Amino acid sequence: MSSLYNFARRKVYQFEVTFTSYMLTSTEKIIFNTLIFLFLGFLTAAITLYLPQHVQTIARRAYFYVVGDESVIRKEDMLDYST
Repeated sequence: MSSLYNFARRKVYQFEVTFTSYMLTSTEKIIFNTLIFLFLGFLTAAITLYLPQHVQTIARRAYFYVVGDESVIRKEDMLDYST
């Protein structure tokens, strides 16, 4: 158990040294860590929700450019220049 405790303490120390949060007061650390973890949470949610659809769109367009089959392109993926 002490090796797990030492590992966790080492990782907290590495985090504080990397982001220089060891120089902040406790209130500043709470605010800083909250902002970091909120940013990472929003980034993870955005990647989880939007990246698969974006990759599918890119794959469809690449297939169209290679093969020329227009049936793989959806209307949502096309740009409308008529207006």
